[in-house]
Amino acid sequence: MRLIVTGTGDAFSNSRFGSSSLIETPKGFIAIDCPGSPLMMYKQAALSTGLDVDPAAIHDIIVTHLHCDHAGGIETLAFYRKYIAPGGGRPGLWAAPAVMERMWERLAPSMDGRQFGEEPKSKLEDYFAPGLLSVEHAVDLAGLQVRARWTRHSVPTVGLLISDGDSTLGWSGDTEFEKAHVEWLSEADLIIHECGQAAKHARLEELMTLPSELQEKIKLIHVPDGADFPSSPMERLSDGDVLDIKTAVRETT
Repeated sequence: MRLIVTGTGDAFSNSRFGSSSLIETPKGFIAIDCPGSPLMMYKQAALSTGLDVDPAAIHDIIVTHLHCDHAGGIETLAFYRKYIAPGGGRPGLWAAPAVMERMWERLAPSMDGRQFGEEPKSKLEDYFAPGLLSVEHAVDLAGLQVRARWTRHSVPTVGLLISDGDSTLGWSGDTEFEKAHVEWLSEADLIIHECGQAAKHARLEELMTLPSELQEKIKLIHVPDGADFPSSPMERLSDGDVLDIKTAVRETT
């Protein structure tokens, strides 16, 4: 299982895309979050990696939460898939129940086609095949098993464990530092953990209290621009990195 890191920035980054990734599967990509300017983001990932990063090949999108730096590109991707590249059909759109129940509330003002008191012309299902993640059991996405856990953040947000049966990716989601959450993620071969400097985000000094063997499995995203962090076993990732989940070693491309 291979991960293409498409963004590593936080909400205020002016040099990187919002924290997000693509997982390669035989059925197409699974996107983890979809920040603003997704078409430019995927083009940059293709240029950086030399891989065919085609937004028309996205099979499913997982939305961890509805903050703009994680969900701001859903509208663009929806219109692109419906009107520019319709051949792949509707991609799946997955979120936990408390996130999904407000998804269309967020998107409808720009996507339902309603004007001046008219009835809406479109609904979420016209663009996506919605599905619910569960915090109680795994769900199947493109042949991968995906589990979710609520994090501590300012809006409903989940972390993820994603497995193909041979390797497992842990994705923290935006979260305050919580040992129970990291313990839940610890079964993964590779953990992508956010690391911020503001409220409602885990800080490096907190992550550095974790056992060294766990730190070795963690790589950092959502790091603020210009952050000067001390050396640690936890590598900071960059937009365009490609990682093998099993070995957690960056591939050369």
